[in-house]
Amino acid sequence: MVKANNYSVNYLILVVSFLIILTSYQGLAEFFKGTNIENPDCHNIYATQAGDTCESLIEFFNLKAEDFTNINPNLNCDKIFVGEWICANGTISS
Repeated sequence: MVKANNYSVNYLILVVSFLIILTSYQGLAEFFKGTNIENPDCHNIYATQAGDTCESLIEFFNLKAEDFTNINPNLNCDKIFVGEWICANGTISS
């Protein structure tokens, strides 16, 4: 009798967990609905050197600041480290 009851509790926990995950996923899907995710396609990469800044790299590679930011979406300009790979030339696709 105890085993049957324990099985029922485990099954209930499994079903409730599944429902929680499902509703969380639906909420995220609704949140991102219509969001246009842009993906950079990098054609040329560069390993940063000591003293490089976003501004100096933008000037060196003759880029617009917006284009540089778009092709390097995860770059933190306040924390560039030596050897960090950045995209020096690329395009954006959605």
